[in-house]
Amino acid sequence: MATCYISTCDVADFLRITISACTSPSIAQVEKLIKRAEDKVDRRTGHAWRTKTVKEIYDLPLLYTFGWGTFISLKHRNVKFDACNDTKFCACAGDKLEIWNGSNGNWSCYVGDNNSYDIEYIKGEVYLRGFIFSILRRNRVRVTYRYGDTTVLDDIEDAVLKLTCIDLIRSSIKMDDLEFGGAIKKEQAMSEWKDEVDKIIRDREEVYVLP
Repeated sequence: MATCYISTCDVADFLRITISACTSPSIAQVEKLIKRAEDKVDRRTGHAWRTKTVKEIYDLPLLYTFGWGTFISLKHRNVKFDACNDTKFCACAGDKLEIWNGSNGNWSCYVGDNNSYDIEYIKGEVYLRGFIFSILRRNRVRVTYRYGDTTVLDDIEDAVLKLTCIDLIRSSIKMDDLEFGGAIKKEQAMSEWKDEVDKIIRDREEVYVLP
């Protein structure tokens, strides 16, 4: 199981324990907790420091910006784009822009015509051009796209590390050689880590503003 933000070695160094395939906790057990902590940090901040794929559905506004098109504000910024054109999605990577045809599960691909839309990848914005509105159906689009930064920030690594250690200590996994000087010091350490994580999350949290 590949982890992105930290490794099992980081956890072992922080807690001063040995982690291998044969220890308790094992590499597989710790990697599972790291992945859970990574997902929790992404979810709570509303961002990612790795490439993630999401699928979102939007009801289109009637407002049309002259020269740009119908505006969609995606829920995430730093959108991944086509290697040859930073104003387009990359269909070969699974990116999709689809139009709802009026019935469940009935979507038509909209990405095929490169002149029909543009993206502003840094802000996470899409502009549709030539979209025909109808009063007979909901004017709805479904966007499948990738987003995320390429470099993991030091404080994000620290948050994932401490969340992982908290979950590890609180789990039912037997700890072979963890020394904390008693239960009180262990609880105090975990409380301090949680406070530090909460502060990092607050500092890095992104707010999605409804268009």
